[in-house]
Amino acid sequence: MRVGAIAVFLFTLISQGVFAQQEDVLRIGLFGGRGLTKAHLQALAASTLRVENNRIITTLNANDKCTLSATGNRVVVQYKGSTLGSFERVVLQGHTPDAGFRLKALSGNAEVLHTVYPGNLIARAKDGKLLLVNEVLLDEYTGGVTEAESGKGQTLEYYKVQAMIARTYALSNQQKHAPSGFNLCDEVHCQAYKGRSRFEPLIPEAVDATRDQVLVDADIELITAAFHSNCGGHTLNSEHVWSKPLGYLVGKPDTFCLVMPHSHWEKSIDRTQWVTYLQKNGVKSSPSQSDTALNLSYYPSERHRFFADSLTRIRMTEIRRAFGLKSAFFVIDDDGDQLQLTGRGFGHGVGLCQEGAMRMAQLGYDCRSIIHFYYRDVHIIDRRQIRFFAE
Repeated sequence: MRVGAIAVFLFTLISQGVFAQQEDVLRIGLFGGRGLTKAHLQALAASTLRVENNRIITTLNANDKCTLSATGNRVVVQYKGSTLGSFERVVLQGHTPDAGFRLKALSGNAEVLHTVYPGNLIARAKDGKLLLVNEVLLDEYTGGVTEAESGKGQTLEYYKVQAMIARTYALSNQQKHAPSGFNLCDEVHCQAYKGRSRFEPLIPEAVDATRDQVLVDADIELITAAFHSNCGGHTLNSEHVWSKPLGYLVGKPDTFCLVMPHSHWEKSIDRTQWVTYLQKNGVKSSPSQSDTALNLSYYPSERHRFFADSLTRIRMTEIRRAFGLKSAFFVIDDDGDQLQLTGRGFGHGVGLCQEGAMRMAQLGYDCRSIIHFYYRDVHIIDRRQIRFFAE
């Protein structure tokens, strides 16, 4: 069968629903999956509270409120001034498309989270702490991530890019937190997620315009859709940050991000602290360099994987973590008791540079051009085609 005929065949099958599947439901561990002391809930639409064996303990109307707390390994439910009991598992389940809930979560007496979520809430308890999971449709989650990771005021084409990346990441990492009973967490360890997209009307439009579109490699496998805030003018190969080289995550020059807010940064570090750190990690000078010159001055002309290149095996990413730097791309100037670090970029530098992509969209590049600029030799396809090629 010719390539053109195969494309027509695939399109016909998809349009007729041969690959149709139920909407994906994801479970997102809230507050990074860590425990909370108490949660105040407000239903956004008619909902039920269900416990073990799917038993309904009460029905909530829109705007009704209830409170969940933990005693040992059980969830205590309070509703309209009464305690309804303690249970192993409590589910706030909506029954309409606009279902969801407002959540105000407390850790001790401090409010740590107050926002609106789509879908359902699953609550368990462990050692006196509430463990909360948002059960949400893939597209609702994609919109929430796009807003949390991008903010307001971007272009439609940029939001399309972020939506495709968020969807790809979610589908390729569904088992990331499986031992904890959910798919992904809501922090940057996975993707930032702060509930329903509410503040940027272009985001639902972007999610809908890219519905089911994901990024795959040459083997039609979902890619590792890495992204970061600002690369500082040059992205990195994946093996510079992680151990595995990936053909589509290859570093390249990127001048688009250099006029954006996070392209440059500065930080002072105590001289003694810096020297002690390097000595503990075995930094040695070459015969032509003094220890003082090596330890206190550093002027790389490009990104290095290791500090001072061949003279040490300290990864630049380790230095970034140890000193809380915005990136691992910087120069060092000796300034007496302090060392002055002048750096470029914000984040790990692998994959898509968000601010570079934002700038490209502002200049008129479409979402596909932006994707192909940052990810080498990837394809944008309908995710339902993956099953076809796998079989």
